[in-house]
Amino acid sequence: MANPGPASVTSSHPSNLGTNQALRLLAVYQGVNLNATGDTVLPIINSSSYSVKTVVVTNASISLTSAAAGLFTAPSAGGTGIVANAALSALTGPTVVSERTVASTAVQTGQNLYFNVGTAQGAAATGDVYVYGYDLTAQ
Repeated sequence: MANPGPASVTSSHPSNLGTNQALRLLAVYQGVNLNATGDTVLPIINSSSYSVKTVVVTNASISLTSAAAGLFTAPSAGGTGIVANAALSALTGPTVVSERTVASTAVQTGQNLYFNVGTAQGAAATGDVYVYGYDLTAQ
């Protein structure tokens, strides 16, 4: 049998890529409190210039009936609205994945994004937020 080449290792987040033109995880926060209004800071992972392509919310601890949230470039739902504040009612449990509608794919350079809960659930609730996009940092 011929040698298939050097061994490779696959690891979980953050993504280590040989090119910056690949869709990758830009930010993640697990256990966001969805029963309190306000911001959760999502630090950008190893990028100084990026464009958000997809925002995923999953692993809801309960069926979300009233929580609403969005993703912004500044605190208090300020700056650019990457994902508009909208109901999270599609999240009916921990196995459901909700891909949010991205309103702005403009190039960003800020090192934090802000997941803003505009309407609290009204009962203890958490969820995980994943932000994917293109790393535009020159290599």
